[in-house]
Amino acid sequence: MRKLLFCAALAACAHDPQLLKWDADFYYTEKLYIDGQHELAVARYKALRQNAKDPRDGDEAALMACEVEARDKHFPLAATCYEALASDGKDRGVRVRALMHASELRYYELNQQEVALHAWAVICRTAPDEAASQRALDHLYKHGQADGVARESMERLFEQLFNVDPHGELADNYLLRGAMLREEEGTRDGQERALVLLNRLETDFPEAQTLPDAWMLHTKILHKLERFAEEAVILERVIETYETSHIFASYALEAHKDAASRLIELYRGPLHNLERAELHARHLPEMLHHPVKMMAYLWTVEQLQEEQQHWQDALATCQELIQTAAETQNDMAENDQRICDESETAEMKARCVADLAAHPPIVPKEVPMAQAKIAELQAKLHGAPRSTP
Repeated sequence: MRKLLFCAALAACAHDPQLLKWDADFYYTEKLYIDGQHELAVARYKALRQNAKDPRDGDEAALMACEVEARDKHFPLAATCYEALASDGKDRGVRVRALMHASELRYYELNQQEVALHAWAVICRTAPDEAASQRALDHLYKHGQADGVARESMERLFEQLFNVDPHGELADNYLLRGAMLREEEGTRDGQERALVLLNRLETDFPEAQTLPDAWMLHTKILHKLERFAEEAVILERVIETYETSHIFASYALEAHKDAASRLIELYRGPLHNLERAELHARHLPEMLHHPVKMMAYLWTVEQLQEEQQHWQDALATCQELIQTAAETQNDMAENDQRICDESETAEMKARCVADLAAHPPIVPKEVPMAQAKIAELQAKLHGAPRSTP
């Protein structure tokens, strides 16, 4: 019975004439705003706020009134409008958004940076669960990039915000952004201090979404410090998240590709482990589900095999590269032909086919390289000493 009453109440709300009229007035006012009748739109948005049955609807109307003033470049008036809504709005989410809009105007249009910085810190501290908090954090970080004084100020602020809420929703972000600013100092001391924050993030927040970015920053610093073995350990950890994580198993992050590419360079270079380099070179195209650079990746595999004098493996990779290129071109040709076949008229189809004929497929540069290499590898194989049983 209670369920029936609830459904009846919902049906009544859905057909409430007053609610329907309010919605119609809101969309009509939006059209006035789009049409450039800003003064009339502001007046109607304010009236809509007063007549709204739902407090959130009223706050949204008030937010739009401020937006019109901002779009009309009445920046002081718009900032004051947003701040009033941030103070007396009924809906918490709208209040936070209003404060964000006001602070952006103060910072970027009115040259009142201190007011804006304070507002962004307030948003991070009091509403870390709102989407606007990440935006506020981005603004604070970008301010820190301006110069040395701003950077030091934001480093201290991130440290303070972390200490206030060391287990909160933004705690790992404070550590990451602080580390990013320290690394950007460009000094060894800054790099070492950044590593302290990154180690804490990786230890205290083992499942944070910021972890891949933290790992990649960590390895970037280790590379600059020429701590290549430590760098490789963390890069291998990044690769493991592709292999084992239920979050990343269905697709690859940019960090996965970067980690694999850098591991190839490390093992091929200062760490002198061609076997591990080949493993990652072979795994990279599989991990990225046949990327555009497939031929380049396969050529890297061939080179690594050749450096290890694995002539037979290198020969097989060259053949694989040539076959893969041919299959790719065939797939593209079939798709092009399908598009032509779907032309509306015979004349359009003829033009389509002629256009295809005028633009033959581009052969990847690795294909002739592999073709030439095959002959060279076959000569090496024929000249190699036979193994005794």
